[in-house]
Amino acid sequence: MIIFILKFIHLISLFFAGGGAIGSAVIQSIYKKEGKVPEPHLAKGFRILAFLSLLAVITMWVTGLIMLISIYGSFNLGWTFHMKLLGASLILIPVAYVNFHLQQASKKQIPPNPKVIKYTTSASRIGLILAIAGAVGTFI
Repeated sequence: MIIFILKFIHLISLFFAGGGAIGSAVIQSIYKKEGKVPEPHLAKGFRILAFLSLLAVITMWVTGLIMLISIYGSFNLGWTFHMKLLGASLILIPVAYVNFHLQQASKKQIPPNPKVIKYTTSASRIGLILAIAGAVGTFI
């Protein structure tokens, strides 16, 4: 039963992380195409979505590690699993950095650095591809 609950939480976290990332990206791209800067209340919403995404990614890590140890007993699942972990790391690190960057920009009352957002987004996308490919290769 514990595996079912962990898997449920793991998958719900996946929706929260993806929804926050995709929602923010869509809205930000619209503003960028229009050549406008988001209003302060919308910028605050982006920070909240980024924080929720970070919490969701951390939750996925925790539940995933607990399930890994509970089901398999070790990290010895082959190279595709290690590729999945690399991908998950390439998601966690940029998401954590973006949260830090957004918090610092907010304190200084300046807009976030577009290069930081661009590079962290690219790293996260690469991580997502690696994580999904690694999961498929490992667990199917």
